[in-house]
Amino acid sequence: MHRRAVCLLFLLLISWFGYSQQLPSRTYSTAEGLPNNAIRSLLLDSRGILWIGTENGISKFENGLFQNFYEEDGLAFNSCWAIAEDKNHHLWFGSYGGGLTFFNGKEFRKIQESDGLADNRIRHFYPYQNSMLVGTEDGISIIDLQSLEVSTIPSSAKGTDLNYTTGFWEADGKLFYSTYRSGSYEIFWENGSPKTRKINDWLPIYGVFQEGENLLLADKGSLKTISQADFEAGKSPSISQPSSIFWKKVLGPNEETFLLAAGLFTKDGGIFQYEKGQLKDLNEQFGIDSKYIQAGALDTDRGLLFLGSQDKGLYQVRIDGTLNYDPFEEREVIGIAGRPGLLGFLHPQGIELRPSNRERIVINNAQFKAVQQNYYRQNPEKIPEHMDGFFELEPSIKAEDLEYYELHYRDSFFWTNTNLGVFKLDESGNIRTYLPVHCYSMGFTPNGKLLETNPYAGVRIYENPDTFSYTYFHPDEAHTPLQIAKVVTGKDRTYLASVFHGFYQWEGDGFRSYLVDGIWEEEKFKSLHQIQSNGDILVGTEFGELYRIKPYPEFKILKHWGKDELQGSSILGIETYENVIIVITEKGIHLLDGDKNSFLDDEQGFYQKVFHSAKRIGDQLYLGTNKGFYQVDLPRFTKNKPQDISLGITELKINHEPISKENFDWFVFQGKRLELKSDQNTLFIRFKPTGALYSEKLTYRYRLKKGAEWTEYFTEPIMELPYMPWGIYDLEVEVWDYHSGVMQLTNLISFQIDRPIYLKAWFIGLLVLSMAGIFLFVYRVRSAKFRAETRINQRLTELKLEALRSQMNPHFTFNAINSIQYFILKNDQNQALNYLGKFSALIRLTLDQSSKSQISLREELDYLKKYIEVENMRMDDRVNWEIAGNALEKSEEIFIPPMLIQPLVENVFVHAFPVEHQNPRLSIRYELGEDSQLICTVEDNGIGISQSSSSHESRGTRLIREKLMLLPGYSKDSLKISSGSWGTKVEVRIFYSS
Repeated sequence: MHRRAVCLLFLLLISWFGYSQQLPSRTYSTAEGLPNNAIRSLLLDSRGILWIGTENGISKFENGLFQNFYEEDGLAFNSCWAIAEDKNHHLWFGSYGGGLTFFNGKEFRKIQESDGLADNRIRHFYPYQNSMLVGTEDGISIIDLQSLEVSTIPSSAKGTDLNYTTGFWEADGKLFYSTYRSGSYEIFWENGSPKTRKINDWLPIYGVFQEGENLLLADKGSLKTISQADFEAGKSPSISQPSSIFWKKVLGPNEETFLLAAGLFTKDGGIFQYEKGQLKDLNEQFGIDSKYIQAGALDTDRGLLFLGSQDKGLYQVRIDGTLNYDPFEEREVIGIAGRPGLLGFLHPQGIELRPSNRERIVINNAQFKAVQQNYYRQNPEKIPEHMDGFFELEPSIKAEDLEYYELHYRDSFFWTNTNLGVFKLDESGNIRTYLPVHCYSMGFTPNGKLLETNPYAGVRIYENPDTFSYTYFHPDEAHTPLQIAKVVTGKDRTYLASVFHGFYQWEGDGFRSYLVDGIWEEEKFKSLHQIQSNGDILVGTEFGELYRIKPYPEFKILKHWGKDELQGSSILGIETYENVIIVITEKGIHLLDGDKNSFLDDEQGFYQKVFHSAKRIGDQLYLGTNKGFYQVDLPRFTKNKPQDISLGITELKINHEPISKENFDWFVFQGKRLELKSDQNTLFIRFKPTGALYSEKLTYRYRLKKGAEWTEYFTEPIMELPYMPWGIYDLEVEVWDYHSGVMQLTNLISFQIDRPIYLKAWFIGLLVLSMAGIFLFVYRVRSAKFRAETRINQRLTELKLEALRSQMNPHFTFNAINSIQYFILKNDQNQALNYLGKFSALIRLTLDQSSKSQISLREELDYLKKYIEVENMRMDDRVNWEIAGNALEKSEEIFIPPMLIQPLVENVFVHAFPVEHQNPRLSIRYELGEDSQLICTVEDNGIGISQSSSSHESRGTRLIREKLMLLPGYSKDSLKISSGSWGTKVEVRIFYSS
């Protein structure tokens, strides 16, 4: 029952009371990407892809784009006359001359006569159980769907070109096929082998189509009808009607039968509807101007019928009943008004009324001009003057120069305002009232009084237009509306929109300016509409913004749509239906329903988008354009079901190199994750929406990881990702469907770019170990070198010290020998022997210590004591001496170079104390300083350096300083000498070791 009702509605829409309406249609040709304009076959597969077989290649039509295939891509032959899909969803392409091509989604495979095919000229396919039946120019072949093994029915081949297959069909569990001039046959199996049995000799047959229990046989110049039973019994058809040659049958959205025709020698083809035994020409209604239509396919989901012509390419017709287009003799539709059952269309040549129960009524320019002229002749006293505040009107305007501004319907009358005045017409088209008033915008008060606006001189409200009685609102009054663009009338108030002075309201006894009262500061409006259910007002600004306001009891802006939310730069019209706000812009139509914002344009059939007027009447929306008008079925139009959109990758390049086609199935990449090397870091991704009914309404944005920033929206489904850093990425794409106003999120693909080799743990570890090894090697080499250099330097130092010591020892020895000689000359034998014993012990100790690089402070002290004793004996023990200091407590722990202080002590005994010196004293102190320093002070009360022999003193000082310079840590403070009448003091700083 429901299907019948829908079918009836569809028939009413395409006929619409006999008026010449068209279904929206468009054409695709080689200019849009078809390989050839001669189309032989069409198939809409289970994936929603339209396959087009032409005389020069096959085309895949998806999401508005063509992708073409030729012999170089794997086709058996470019000319394609038949296309079919088997139960495994694989495709079969039949060429005329090269055999057939099997496509499994990955690769093309040729099957030809050499493989057992009956003939390389393919006419028809028919999927049957686990096989594909192939009707050729001469004979029937059967191909197994799994093995693709080919077997040909021997009895089907007749050895003549008149035996080509014209169709397959099934009836009562039997399988049949027909030929052009060799009769019709039943195919049956006997002992597993296919055989044929002729059932009817009728010829010629160009096409055979099942219609219920009957068969339609396409003959040359006629269409025959016969029941299946009679035909199977061998009877001839008795019912015939003249027609073109029909080649294809296509079911419509409500099971209508469409027959596609192309005459061989006549131009009488196209698309026809077969109903109740009658043929109806649909070419004009479907917008088909080709007379050679041989292929068709229906897209039920989108309500589109595709028709393939032999000369003009591909036709796309919207037949879902949502949208109808009336060319209206290509006239501009300025205004639309009326009620259900009666429509009025305002156009440059006048007004056309279309009642539902009678012929159309036309009121032309001449009729309006005649009324105006008659009024001016009969009522010259009623002609208003421009000086009286009326907008200027030129009564001499010719009929052909008449301009119409608006069309209104109020209380069973039509009103139109023109540059010749305002006219009132009844529903029969009779002009009842004329006002010699020129106004661009007019309306009515809630109680039905005419409201006429003057752009610059105020407003008049007419109590009785027939008597020209009115109330005038002067422009000098602050609240008088000026430069009004639109007037709408509600139940209790009338609202006016000005292009420069904001929003106005008629309150029954006067006007109120929202701008003057400071209620609303917006100034520039162009469109206006009141929602009858709740009194809310929709206001469109001059620059494309939309407001929804509640004007009373207290003004409130309920919602605002900015320019970025509406396509286009201006709002041309506003209507509502139930809860949906319909906004017409120069780019298309918005449907606003709560938070949903849908957009429709030429993709939905609005090919004429230069809109001039809009009016909802009942549940139909009428849109006037520069060439005709659209009639929109709002219950269908406003029920936008969200599209279940999924995305598939159709092209993938890594470092500009496409990946292998082995990774694709049905043109979609099958992988879910990519493992990429570190240098594979530049990706190019092209993707497509699947399941999308309107791909042109989709915009996309993406992010590389969850939580990352989204990109800006883009329309072309292409992503370029250059020089990506290493890491793990989950590429998410957000799809904004502008048709349904819904957003969806899709995980397109995941991929991981490996770390560069220099960032891998093993490489870093190896690098660290290598560097550590190199460092250790260098360290060892340098340490060995340093140690060798140290040993050499130490040896050199030792040699220098030994050299220095060897310089001092002879001097000391010489003095000691002189002392021994002195004791011998005095005949002091005991003293000489005592001295000689101490001297020999000192010499042995000197020899022992001079060979060492370091000795303990204790050893140094013992040596100095022995030396002082020997030297003091030479001076008759006159010198009082002492060795003291806090370093003596650690004398065993402190190590210093040997014989460092001995030259200073020697200088004291040699130079400090002459014979006449009284009470000579010598003090030696060892103190511990900071940073492992030993401070040794040698002080005497002798005659001082200035009075001593400079040569000896200079030589001794030089020897001491040279010794110190060879020791670590030497500085100018290492040796300090001070001298005076009080004596001499020498301070030596030595770095010791412990």
